Amino acid sequence: MALLTPLDGATAATIFRDYGLVLESLEPLPDKGTVNSNFRCRAGGKSWFLRVNEGKTEAHARREAALVESLVAAGFPTPPVVRTLDGSSVHCVGGKPVTLFPWLDGREAMAGEVAVAGEALGRLHRATETISDGPANQYSLPALQLRLESLENMMAGLSKEDRADIRSAVALVAEELRVAMGPRAPSRAALPHGLIHQDLFPDNVLVGADGELVAVLDLEQATLGPLVYDLAVAIQAWAWDEERAQPLPHAESRLVAEYEKFRPLTDGERAALPAELRLSAARFLLTRLTDITLRAGVDPSLRQRKDHRRYLERLCYWLSR
Repeated sequence: MALLTPLDGATAATIFRDYGLVLESLEPLPDKGTVNSNFRCRAGGKSWFLRVNEGKTEAHARREAALVESLVAAGFPTPPVVRTLDGSSVHCVGGKPVTLFPWLDGREAMAGEVAVAGEALGRLHRATETISDGPANQYSLPALQLRLESLENMMAGLSKEDRADIRSAVALVAEELRVAMGPRAPSRAALPHGLIHQDLFPDNVLVGADGELVAVLDLEQATLGPLVYDLAVAIQAWAWDEERAQPLPHAESRLVAEYEKFRPLTDGERAALPAELRLSAARFLLTRLTDITLRAGVDPSLRQRKDHRRYLERLCYWLSR
């Protein structure tokens, strides 16, 4: 995916001067994420992760930064927000909010390393279960419904065959949203709520040489919601065999078991998990359609790696189970 906000050296150097640092190098990271423009920078003899927040207000970025700082203060392993010399958690460039984090050493986790996924999510939910406020949910059910309604216009340039394939997938998404916002809404509201990550994929978890948890990254989608929904998202991301289009053997149970070392599930959450697996699969099917498949300027390699049909396979599997 092309960077939505390219930075030249002079602009980046100006940003880093506000942090009291002299820029040494700037490396765009087009493969890191699908929404923001990200960069690895060298300044002051250290490496940094610079994020230009796309489609987000300065107020939203500041609220997210405050959330990260509260998690760091609580001992949760996530990179702290770096503040400017004047104490601001957010810098602005070209009208877009910018946040800076220290670059942490480690490798990205891999699908199948479900123990570290369960630990990361369990520790997050245990630390934040009593939080009563959080950033707005850009992937709330009403927001997803609006995305759904925008798809017809986005498909305007497709062939008749491609439009038919996407419409058949969209019909499944529409039904999951209808049920979640209608018949199932009261039972979802009764589930335990707290801060949810919403995007706990392997590339958002850093591990050490022995596979131990180093840090959880990318809390920009964090918001309040049903905790079991977050668990369903993690199962989709970590316990699925992409090649065979089916769950990895025993991976779901191992992930849940590790999660429950930090926060036991309620009976209601266990009963709701199958429906949350369907809903989370529908959510990622929809967002990959809108953000990648049907979005102009997306790098072909990213489109291949994040093919929406992988989540169509998941949704169809959970519907048949």
